[in-house]
Amino acid sequence: MVVDEDGAAPSADASAEPDKVLYESSAAEIKKGKLEVGRLGLQTLMNTYPDSEYLAKAKLGIADSYFKEGGTTGMTHAVAEYEDFITFFPFLDEAAYAQLQVGMAHYNRMEKPDRDRTEALAAENAFQILLEKYPDGPIAEQGRQRLREVQEVLAEGEMRTAQYYFIRRADRSAAGRLQRLISRYPLYSQADRAQWDLATIYERNGGGAELSIQYYSRIVKDYPLSPLAAAAKEKLTKYGIAIPDPDPNALARMQKEAEIDRDRP
Repeated sequence: MVVDEDGAAPSADASAEPDKVLYESSAAEIKKGKLEVGRLGLQTLMNTYPDSEYLAKAKLGIADSYFKEGGTTGMTHAVAEYEDFITFFPFLDEAAYAQLQVGMAHYNRMEKPDRDRTEALAAENAFQILLEKYPDGPIAEQGRQRLREVQEVLAEGEMRTAQYYFIRRADRSAAGRLQRLISRYPLYSQADRAQWDLATIYERNGGGAELSIQYYSRIVKDYPLSPLAAAAKEKLTKYGIAIPDPDPNALARMQKEAEIDRDRP
């Protein structure tokens, strides 16, 4: 689309379809930051030309404008508009993008690990839906990375609470948190530490050698590059247990993770 040098929207071409002209002029307004004006134009297009080929683009444009606006109100409207888009246009390629943006709207409002988890849980759910419905392609890969980041925050919150109980020897509460953490977030960056703390809890309460061995073995097998792996091997040797071989998939995963510079929220 050609825009005048002064940034004005293009003048209507007499040969152009009116819905196309309205869409392009509204999109230009949004691009310039005139979000309300652009949204009004897109809404007019949808109301005036219900059979327009630009209907889906207009709907998505409205959602994007709210996302660009940001803030609590903007993101709330963005989520609603993206979800409407998915409902009305589930088979378009852009539906995957809309689902990603639902997750990102919640992602952008996440609190710190020890604060309210509402937005983080909503983001986790949105990204999981994305990967279930649209498992392939670059958008799925973005969603997979964001899901990891969200789950890191959620797991960190669980870990901090578990550590609080662990240090104070409230072992039943600590064990419950740690078991839930390693079950739900096995890829959490401190999952090996969670396994170690569980083993320690069973050791210091007596009669838990079998369970301790189980968690030490998991560290060696599932987290072979962990700084705790050597200590876990020593524990297994002390109990007279054969040291398991590292899981090849776990080893490859940890090597790959070490090479990737991931942003953390």
